[in-house]
Amino acid sequence: MTDVLLVMPPVSEAVQFPYLALPQLTAAWTAQGHRVRSLDLNLAYRDEVLLRRPSAPERREADGAPTAAAIYRGVSEDYRAAHGDLLLRTARDRSAGFAQETAITATGRYVLQQAARDGWILPGTPRLGRIDELVEASLGTWSARWCADHLDALLAEHRPRLLAFTVPFFSQVVPTLALTTLVRRRRPDVRIALGGPTVQMWAALLRRRTAAAGTVDHWCVGHGEDFLTDVLGTGRARGRKVPERPADGLRDGFVLNDQPAPDFRQFDFADYSNQAHQFPFRLTVGCYWGRCTFCSYGNRYRDARAFQQIDPGTAARHLVALARRLGITDVAVADENTGLRHLLRVMDAVRRGGADLTFRVRARLEPELADPGFCRRLREAGCVQISTGFETAHQDILDSLHKGQDAAHAERAVLNLTGAGIVTNLSFMDGYDHPLAVEGHHDTVGVIRRHPADMGLDTLQLVVAEPGSYLWADRRRDDDDPLVTNDKLAFAAGRVGGAVLDDTATGEARDRLLRMTVEAVPDAERAGRPDLPQHTAGRPDATGESATAARPRFAVALRRVGGRWFLADVAWPRMAAVPAALTPTPDGRFRAEDRDGRRWLHRMLDKRLLEPDGPDTATAPGPRRAAAASEALGGRSV
Repeated sequence: MTDVLLVMPPVSEAVQFPYLALPQLTAAWTAQGHRVRSLDLNLAYRDEVLLRRPSAPERREADGAPTAAAIYRGVSEDYRAAHGDLLLRTARDRSAGFAQETAITATGRYVLQQAARDGWILPGTPRLGRIDELVEASLGTWSARWCADHLDALLAEHRPRLLAFTVPFFSQVVPTLALTTLVRRRRPDVRIALGGPTVQMWAALLRRRTAAAGTVDHWCVGHGEDFLTDVLGTGRARGRKVPERPADGLRDGFVLNDQPAPDFRQFDFADYSNQAHQFPFRLTVGCYWGRCTFCSYGNRYRDARAFQQIDPGTAARHLVALARRLGITDVAVADENTGLRHLLRVMDAVRRGGADLTFRVRARLEPELADPGFCRRLREAGCVQISTGFETAHQDILDSLHKGQDAAHAERAVLNLTGAGIVTNLSFMDGYDHPLAVEGHHDTVGVIRRHPADMGLDTLQLVVAEPGSYLWADRRRDDDDPLVTNDKLAFAAGRVGGAVLDDTATGEARDRLLRMTVEAVPDAERAGRPDLPQHTAGRPDATGESATAARPRFAVALRRVGGRWFLADVAWPRMAAVPAALTPTPDGRFRAEDRDGRRWLHRMLDKRLLEPDGPDTATAPGPRRAAAASEALGGRSV
């Protein structure tokens, strides 16, 4: 028997390493005498999506009218059914370079496609009051049935006293409530709890607006480390019933320095898809700044005065021990905002502890970054990447957000970091309730275009009012008004919240951001996007303009549809018809004998749908090159 089955539910893009709440809560609860079984159902769902066989109705849909969209869907699904295992293996293979990046993109797209098909992705402009309809409609779908069956088997095996879900992203709300509904129907005696950042934000509204919330017994709106003992009692005094957290759950006695190091023993890092071999760790909880009006997380922690930093010596002991135990020396600091001077103190303590670690962090563009010497010190101490909110290059807009950031300084800071050898991943925003929003967009695009080699892209997103944020507090609208999502801008609609602008202005802001995805793209982002023109276009030695032989690039399917051949990129949805005069060889290669054929090959090489076919070409190592070529003609004709 187990005390708790702790679950990270679908649907989330968090498959880079074990989501930190799982190993962190496992460690805390185990230290309190509880028996814990952790399950990354989000990861298991991804794997099953890639490996499943299409049902008969799905096959009939693929065989429908031969429109371009239908042809692409059929070719794409055939590729997944035939090569899903190859995509998963490549997504986990850090030696595969561009092929791994392509496989990660493709697996994420297939997951999103399946979840949307089964009603787990919020459509359009949803209302909280419609969540019940979405949950009920999804219960009979493949996604809900498979995940519920998987949970049911573990509940039967481990017989936990509590089933707990950690819900960090809004994209997990419908799947989680669908699963709690099915578990409640199948096993009415199982106690169910929800926690995590999304629960902190949305619990009160979900309980008021959705009947499905009634399937949940306990809502953790504070830190989860002591929650299990509050609900079940300690390992020595089981069954003690303690009231749930108060509404101001962040004032719950949590002390970061008293927490054990995360326990990763139930997780295999080889199952995760990440181009860097790293493990997650936290140096802080909350945000020391906390004033940005759009940030529910920072606003809540600031108002509750709940920000904490771990003692550098404690952090160093944990990090050195984890690095040695896991055989991993790269750390993904999972804080929302890491103080860079605090990071340096931790790094110094790690070095004194005898370890040589690298760090990737989220941080503000601090005033210290105006000093190139400070940036070099960060890099020398092990910092290799900083993700940060650049937001906009317009100072008036930054001031209206209470960002506390100088636009000119932010630009210099990025250049200083890049010059020191630290990769920058920047977040940009639009959709501001500000008369100069359009001007701000042009200013931001100008910064990216001036420095394409110095900037990396993290996210593009609309400003939304999340519950708990200052923007939400300032709204004068009903809490069941249509919500705004980051559909088309982020995985599974990204951040979700109340509208800040009217529908027309929101749509215009979304269009501006979508244009940025093709008009103002940093070089590092462009290199990983075959759907965008590359800066090397037009150079024969780089594009293969003079090549007469080529083959489909990894994750590009070659299929015959209605008597004609098509190339379909399953990672970046796009397709091209093969000229009738060009017929592939049985192993999927093209040879151009005339000028028109060579021109077509050149265009496909430039678009990176094909790659040159020759002994010196390698986009994937060894055996995978052969696999990528032989898979091209696999599967059926559609």
